Amino acid sequence: MAIIRVPNLSPEQRRDATELVKAVETHDHTYREPYLSNQFNYSLTMASFFLAYYDDHLIGLVSLYTDGGAGTMADVFVLVHPEHRRQGVATTMWRAAKPVLLANGYAQWEFITEKVFLNAHPDFLTRTGLSADPETEYQMATAAARFSAPLHSPGHIRQLRTEDVEALVPLYAAAFADQSPSEARTYLTRAIPDAQTLTYVYVLDRQLVGSCAVDISGTSDYFFSLFIGADYQNQGLGTDMVRQIMAVRSASAPRAFTLGVEANNPAALHVYTNAGFNTQTEVVYLVCPTKEDEDR
Repeated sequence: MAIIRVPNLSPEQRRDATELVKAVETHDHTYREPYLSNQFNYSLTMASFFLAYYDDHLIGLVSLYTDGGAGTMADVFVLVHPEHRRQGVATTMWRAAKPVLLANGYAQWEFITEKVFLNAHPDFLTRTGLSADPETEYQMATAAARFSAPLHSPGHIRQLRTEDVEALVPLYAAAFADQSPSEARTYLTRAIPDAQTLTYVYVLDRQLVGSCAVDISGTSDYFFSLFIGADYQNQGLGTDMVRQIMAVRSASAPRAFTLGVEANNPAALHVYTNAGFNTQTEVVYLVCPTKEDEDR
């Protein structure tokens, strides 16, 4: 078995990773997919993907996501092909990935899984020494369809432009308390629309009052970093923005949409339910209070 470590995936590696994701989801009945890009990672040069190959077949993947600098929490996604589990694949990949995190100043991390996986493997937490964070996240989704634009919208959407960044920085930093203005500026600059990501702003009375990024590289469009400025909340603008984006993105062909929302965020759940989303799976974050190198 060979372990390859790269900061970003080549087209061929992305194809292999996508096939592995599909095999794991089919076997485990899971839905949460790793983000197969480092576009929004804090460091663009840190190795973020660790790929395990056996006879030229990808049998394992570890992805690292860090949206803050040294000292912040890193998200770790581990996938092993069902036919190669309990063979030390995950352990070998993690032993390659953990020193990279430590060398870059990340001493805290959490592993991403789903409640359906834990329910199917009731001994998993005991066997690995991991514990589940009580704060979970719902992944919500819509079926593929053509969505109509709202009939009466108070504002309108358009794609993010470079000149929008400075106006959005204070709104973004206020909406995401763990992001400094500097980090918000970097994030928004990287969110300028490209081949993998589209970012929309919501304009109300000629003022930018919110934005939403959409990962368009997968089988469904994934909404993330959605916010409406504090002074404009509770007016239905978030729902309106989401519906307008869905209408624009599905105009030429039916699209499915997914997103993640904290289970203890009723306001956001209300926005997405009103926009037509239903809960698809419950995402669980695992931490390692005692053992950090057990096989997944």
